Amino acid sequence: MTRATDAADTTDTTKRASTAPDRSEPVHEGHWLRSFARPELWAAAGYDASHHDFAWQHRELARLMSNECPLPPDDVVIEAAMSAMREANFYPNSAWELRNALADFAGVEEDSVILGNGSTEVLDVVTRTFITPGDEAVIPVPTYAFFETQVRLNGGVPVLVPTTADLGFDVPAIRAAVTPRTKLIFLCSPNNPIGRSWTEEEVVAVLETGIPTVIDQAYLECGYGRSFAPLISRFPHLIVTRTMSKAFGLAAVRVGYGLADPAVVDLLLRVRIPFSVSLVGARACLAAVRDPGVLERRRRYISEERDRLFAALSVLPGVVPWPSETNFITIDVTATGRPSADYVAEAKAEQLLLRRVAAHRLAGQYVRVTIGTIEENDRFLEVFSRSVPGTAARGAGASPI
Repeated sequence: MTRATDAADTTDTTKRASTAPDRSEPVHEGHWLRSFARPELWAAAGYDASHHDFAWQHRELARLMSNECPLPPDDVVIEAAMSAMREANFYPNSAWELRNALADFAGVEEDSVILGNGSTEVLDVVTRTFITPGDEAVIPVPTYAFFETQVRLNGGVPVLVPTTADLGFDVPAIRAAVTPRTKLIFLCSPNNPIGRSWTEEEVVAVLETGIPTVIDQAYLECGYGRSFAPLISRFPHLIVTRTMSKAFGLAAVRVGYGLADPAVVDLLLRVRIPFSVSLVGARACLAAVRDPGVLERRRRYISEERDRLFAALSVLPGVVPWPSETNFITIDVTATGRPSADYVAEAKAEQLLLRRVAAHRLAGQYVRVTIGTIEENDRFLEVFSRSVPGTAARGAGASPI
């Protein structure tokens, strides 16, 4: 923990000693921190990375819980990163080459791209740019929990709009939720954890409200869905976020990007910290974007394996997998009569890490599995099938790819 003020480092420490805070006491209602820190922070919780740490500490476990790409980076990407390390003694540049390459890739103007330390940084910058205490943000749920977290951290009020009974996006309810205090609308396409994408008609109906609207398309390249970046020219209040973490398979590199009207990008750049994207990350991602095969191999693999798992899960009694355009499948196990925690625990005992979906405003018994390697996917189907009541143990045939 740092001192309450940096001024103590340059003044008489003896004189300051009597007023220095006691860092050993817990953060209770009367704690000194509450007199200085933003009040909305006390009701928020930081991101819990314990499941990632656990996976790194237990490399023998199959990581089918965090929507990562199972295919490691191609040699061309690794070589670009290693080359950049030879110049790591210098500060990075603005990564203009990567921005230009991503603009071509997404079909937008070069000054319509902002980079970030993952798309999470871009989402954070957007939220801090538009949300001040008391402002509202409309968020259809269930969806990526980061939207709601960031709104609350900035003192905003998340206005949560549930999906329809069949998990459809309730566009009339979203439009009706807009008030004079609404500053942002968050959409996710394909949506986590639902797995389906928004249609252009649905998106346009939301954009017609005139409210700045973020569409997180982190999972777009995991399938063959619709990019909404071309709509920016018609709706300058649209902001699209994308990432190199999912289909490109570069989650540890931490590079994401936003696509928006140049005037919006200019404003966001005033908020984003400098040098948030490393030279190593920029060079690695540039190599990946410039080689079409890097993405296409992963897109095809993820799509074919996802469809294979979906077909196998669909025949299990009481199991309802949701159709997905992402690199994961969310599975409704309510009708099996067993809680989702049991499936996750039994998979863990078999060295498979799954995710119990409870952090995305999704009530019920759901398990999410990330598409892994062929061997991991076969093992998952075997273990999961054994956990389903009334299902005989079965294996999974090898993938044709």
